[in-house]
Amino acid sequence: MWEVDRLTKADLSDFYQLYLYAFTNKDSKERRQFFDDRFNHSLAYGIRQDNSLGSGMLSIPMKINFHGVKYKMNGICDVMSYPEFGGRGAITALMKSAFEDMLQEGVSLSYLAPFSYDFYRRFGYEEVFDRAEYQVKNTDLPRIRVESNDGVIKRLPLKDAIKQIKEVYDENIQTRNAGLVREDWWWNYLTLKHPDWMVGVYLENESAASYVIYEGSNETFHIQELMYTNHASYQSIMSFICQHESMYFNFEYKSGDPNGYPDILNNPEAIDVRIKPYMMARIIDLKKFVNDYPFVQKVHSIRIAIQDDMITQNNGIWRLRVSSNGTNFEKLSNNYQNMADIKMNIQTATKVLMGYRSAMRQSRLGQINGSFEAINELDRALRKEVPMLWDYF
Repeated sequence: MWEVDRLTKADLSDFYQLYLYAFTNKDSKERRQFFDDRFNHSLAYGIRQDNSLGSGMLSIPMKINFHGVKYKMNGICDVMSYPEFGGRGAITALMKSAFEDMLQEGVSLSYLAPFSYDFYRRFGYEEVFDRAEYQVKNTDLPRIRVESNDGVIKRLPLKDAIKQIKEVYDENIQTRNAGLVREDWWWNYLTLKHPDWMVGVYLENESAASYVIYEGSNETFHIQELMYTNHASYQSIMSFICQHESMYFNFEYKSGDPNGYPDILNNPEAIDVRIKPYMMARIIDLKKFVNDYPFVQKVHSIRIAIQDDMITQNNGIWRLRVSSNGTNFEKLSNNYQNMADIKMNIQTATKVLMGYRSAMRQSRLGQINGSFEAINELDRALRKEVPMLWDYF
């Protein structure tokens, strides 16, 4: 059985060398800067053999905004081993240790970017975030007519624009569907990792109303993030983007909103829109997550069986009641095979509770079993807005 250690700054150099080797990255001053910042804001885990670090992982304490509820979420990244350590259960040991610490800290959720969706499903993670990727030629860009010229556009490096655009991000409806609550250190981290990112900011009465984060590369204008507050600010920031048509032949946007909108063009066939899988999530503390959940209507009483092979605290039969007095979610049995109205595993529970898929749809696919009445009642009480994530770690 592997023994997992909590690493400290004294282990940073060994951890960094493992990172470079495992992900075949080249060392550079810029890479070291953003990596050190990520490490210093994370919980680092490692496994040694003969006093040599062989496997490691970071767990980054963060928060997300889920329809007004601020949940604690730990982002998992840099899951890695030297080849001679692979295939012997090291990653399982690292995950279990991180899960234990998350439970002690009252963490409700965990996100990660998978190298393999199938691999991380073993640990209870499930795909809940997709992205819409747009590609359009400069000759097919829309002609934007700006109805109001009251505001001004400023073009700034990301590090100089953060103070102006932070509030637009925080208050945007698109960041409240399980998006990251960006703390100051994370904004700074983005500037270290992406020193070439520029920002176009549309100002109304000296306050930011919309912005675009972008980067030009060869013949392509890459849009990293686009946020706006109203129709006028949308028109103005889109006009700014289209003004680059003489500089770049191709325009690309990878959006955290997975719904494709080809109808923004007069000729929708001119734009290539692809919906692609993005990041995964899993519920860590089921009881806390459900008790804080923003249900949209009452639930009389439903017994829900949850199978979670990695976090046994979640495993079992739960009774859910939602009334005008609040939510009551209590465990009835540790055996998920006992009598219940609905049965599902933790991956499916994560999907439906986060709004990625409806309970009724998952029932039709055989991923939820139970009575139609109970599944329908639960489904009507859950959030249906598609999850959106604008960050990567």
